[in-house]
Amino acid sequence: MDEDYIKTLSNEEKIVFLKIFCAMVRADGVIDTEEINFLKTISQRYGIDNSTVVDIIKNAANMDYTLEARKITNRQHALQLIKELCVLANIDEDLHDNELDIIIDTARAMGVEDDKIVLINRWVLDSFILSKTGDIILEQNNG
Repeated sequence: MDEDYIKTLSNEEKIVFLKIFCAMVRADGVIDTEEINFLKTISQRYGIDNSTVVDIIKNAANMDYTLEARKITNRQHALQLIKELCVLANIDEDLHDNELDIIIDTARAMGVEDDKIVLINRWVLDSFILSKTGDIILEQNNG
């Protein structure tokens, strides 16, 4: 997926994104390997050091993610956050109700419409399907 938006985020916005990602990871009560790998990868792409990430993870249970989301005032950044949340929520192929609640609450806190959430999530799911189809066509990971 396109990651050019990362260059346009302020350091504070990157921290907000990571805080909300941590809330998402904790939402279903099960932290999968794919979710941990997502956090590691995204924090590296954002240029956030490991100690900051560890602090964010430790304090995730006490954080109000909707208050954090309100700090994102740029529409494009808000839409990218929703996209990344949809990726994270669907990465384990099981969209849990609590994860969906976080996506909806976060979007609403940033003024993103419900129909836009549906469109973004559909696009993310379609991207996953296309990627898996490509793997099959190219005879990669057929098991």
